[in-house]
Amino acid sequence: MTDIDIIRDNVHELERLAQLAEEAAELAQAALKLRRVYKSTGNPTPVTLQGAYQNLLEELADVKVCLAVLNLDASGTQWRVDQLAEEKLQRWAERLRPIETEA
Repeated sequence: MTDIDIIRDNVHELERLAQLAEEAAELAQAALKLRRVYKSTGNPTPVTLQGAYQNLLEELADVKVCLAVLNLDASGTQWRVDQLAEEKLQRWAERLRPIETEA
């Protein structure tokens, strides 16, 4: 029995979803903390760049674990997530391209 199986057998799916939400919120906080370290004006933090970056990686790992126990990292699901990510990447880049005016 794998670690994932043990978790799936002992933690209800609703609780696994709650754990994903919690870890996603912590990931958001870690990203904001890293931003504060980079910006270092207005609201300084004692956290170092290395510490903030390490915390971001740990929170990313926590989210990845949650995705695995929810089976959201399965190949079929991952293919669709990758497809959606590509579409979102294109939309983001499109918003940043200069607007061409008619001459």
